[in-house]
Amino acid sequence: MDQRTHAWIAIRAIALLEDGGESKDLVKLIKPHAAKAAIGAWIPDLGDAKRAGSQIGKHVLKMKPYKGKVLKERFIAEKEDLLERLGKSRLMSSYIENDTSLKSHWWNKPYKGDIKTPGQHLANRAMAMSVMMRDLLIMGDQKVDKLLPGAVRFAKNIDIKARTKAEQVALYFFMLSHFISDACMPCHTDARKISAYNNGKGLHHELESRWSNIVKTKFDKKKLLPASLSIKPDKILKDAKEVDTRFDLKFKPKSIPNLVAGDVWLELINICRGSFAVASIIASPKPSKYPYSDKVRIVHLDKLFPENSSEKLKDLDRMVMHDAVLNNAIIWRHIWQQAIPAKMKKKKKKTA
Repeated sequence: MDQRTHAWIAIRAIALLEDGGESKDLVKLIKPHAAKAAIGAWIPDLGDAKRAGSQIGKHVLKMKPYKGKVLKERFIAEKEDLLERLGKSRLMSSYIENDTSLKSHWWNKPYKGDIKTPGQHLANRAMAMSVMMRDLLIMGDQKVDKLLPGAVRFAKNIDIKARTKAEQVALYFFMLSHFISDACMPCHTDARKISAYNNGKGLHHELESRWSNIVKTKFDKKKLLPASLSIKPDKILKDAKEVDTRFDLKFKPKSIPNLVAGDVWLELINICRGSFAVASIIASPKPSKYPYSDKVRIVHLDKLFPENSSEKLKDLDRMVMHDAVLNNAIIWRHIWQQAIPAKMKKKKKKTA
């Protein structure tokens, strides 16, 4: 996704949590800072977000057939198994389940991330940020602390200036949203050249441009950043919800699920694996089409979705955007709940 789409997804996730009536205190914490913190949603893509000589690299998990013999079974996810891991709330599940183009021989093969530097991929980045977010919440200042039940005895010994502010919490949640949302983008999980950005040519660029044009300009940085102090939170969330009709999105706020895997890293791995399957559905790896040998380097969106299959392209749009918003809501809420003492969770559950 590009800047505009990333900003919309993160802000829409706040609205989804608010409409669901769950994690009300989390919404109270980040909603007032949505416009100011929106820059966090695209910081990971900015060249100057990395200091000179920094070792922080890319944040994708591009998969390809695994030809090794060690732990081969680890890299196999059969269709029914993956669907169970993804759960029923994600539209990705029904998208994959209804597909008939990927046969059993495709699902029975091992696929592994083509990672140049160990640790530099989406799941690791999301996991690292989620652990950091939990710790930052625990060490929050008075405003943050007031919204979290329970007490942190050592907090009074920390200089108030060193404790986490609500604005920082919002900014880092938005940064985390970037990695979560990118996991839903099929091109970020497919190692074939056809899914590379290719200097703005082909499938990757054309999909991102399409989604950005559907989101439209209200979430463009030129409109968000200069006016961030004057944009009212309710207004920006309302604007985000108005985009739903353009993607034909229908959320179920009262039924936001918990992590299926129970672990942010594994959840992102499963989402990336599902996105890789989606990439292989829309651009078939069959030898006569777009094989993993990279004989074909550029393919255009209108080639994969000619005019008579525009409804299929809309299905893809709807699935990716729905799941990007939902996945952010799921993982943000999971982090918030991790910062709450177990005893307080049980007490809250009994009174619910």
